[in-house]
Amino acid sequence: MRGSNRTSAFQLISLLGLLVFLASGCRFEQAGSTKKSADVARTFEALQAVPGYRYYYLNQENEPYGVAGLSGRFWIKDPAWRELDPGSPTFEKVVELVKRFPVPGSYTEGFVILDPRKNEIGVWYSSLGAGITVAPDTRQVMITTATPWLGR
Repeated sequence: MRGSNRTSAFQLISLLGLLVFLASGCRFEQAGSTKKSADVARTFEALQAVPGYRYYYLNQENEPYGVAGLSGRFWIKDPAWRELDPGSPTFEKVVELVKRFPVPGSYTEGFVILDPRKNEIGVWYSSLGAGITVAPDTRQVMITTATPWLGR
């Protein structure tokens, strides 16, 4: 009887482990990435926008931590992000603040945002590193960073 309980417990633990592995594998299929790009940095520093991209900034207008531009097919929906018109004075203000006030111990850089298949889908300008997740069915992009405005 005791051996039977151990076998059942082992099978249950193995099954749970397999489910966790499979679930994490599905998540990896949605993982995008960033690639450092001096060209992207220069474009932001010249206050230029990529035609056809939608722009967003992270955190508040007076304390932004990054600016992202995404190909028109992709979008961000997250309370920490605000959409931004690249032809507006706010665009210039936000980019300048991101450039002049990097997080302590870092410096502002430009990056290309890549989808899980390594296709370019956007640009990122920040002193924070970013994790990229792309929902393939909706093309919603989630950009995950440290949260210095929360003390983390």
